[in-house]
Amino acid sequence: MELHQLRYLLAVVNTGSFTAAASTLHISQSGVSTQIRKLENELGIALLQRTTRRVTLTSEGERVLPAIRGAVEGVDAVVALADDLRGLTTGTLRVGTVSGLTWQPIFDAIASMHHDHPGVDISVREAISTTLIDGVHSGELDVAIAAWSGEPPQHVHTTVIVDDALHAVVARDHPWATRADVGPDEIADADLISLTRGTGARTALDALLARERGARVPRWEVATPSLAHMLTTRGLGVAVLSESTAASWRDTVSLPITDPSARSTLGIIWREPPSPATAALLREMRRRTG
Repeated sequence: MELHQLRYLLAVVNTGSFTAAASTLHISQSGVSTQIRKLENELGIALLQRTTRRVTLTSEGERVLPAIRGAVEGVDAVVALADDLRGLTTGTLRVGTVSGLTWQPIFDAIASMHHDHPGVDISVREAISTTLIDGVHSGELDVAIAAWSGEPPQHVHTTVIVDDALHAVVARDHPWATRADVGPDEIADADLISLTRGTGARTALDALLARERGARVPRWEVATPSLAHMLTTRGLGVAVLSESTAASWRDTVSLPITDPSARSTLGIIWREPPSPATAALLREMRRRTG
């Protein structure tokens, strides 16, 4: 069994095809296919189910994949640690952030890593929070800035950046604009503007609605706060977002919701033990946040 065979398999799993994996690895498609077949022959099991449209893991491949991923990460960690001991952090650093993130320390930390450790190949991916959390848990991401509601995500480590109450945000000419707050029962009856499922604010909103009237779908569902802002300022509904997000809007009115359980948390998520590059990024972020 060769290390490069394990890397080829992970590339196929991550991209979904031999063609895409070969492009990522900068080798021929036949080379990828041949090496994976050799790996399957040596292990005595089929790892991949090959179809005309997509390559997927077999049931045996699903069971073996965590061990394969762990083996590759273990070798990479040894190499990275040796480099780090020589004062040269190398390897890869895969960072995930929620869409539209404006938390400056993460970008300052990435810039510092890029400058101080040119041997680290840094990539940044935007997605909804549940996808980012799953990515850290599975090993596809090294660290993420993501949101959740209620208890912290399981099987990963977290540090809270901000714990926010949900706010109702309305246009300045909305009937609620002169009020000091709004009740959860009123939120349940409003035409709501919400972020997509998988975001911390949406999870908190869904929990609030379930407590009040049972599950319901907001009138408007958007992918980013900027789209929610455009709908809100045009009087199309009531946006329900975290307090810190609402505070950045200067042409709307932000109202606390009188439900102490309606909260969304934004935090840093990673797995233990972190790679040297991940540990360096965590140190940079902590240094900038005290």
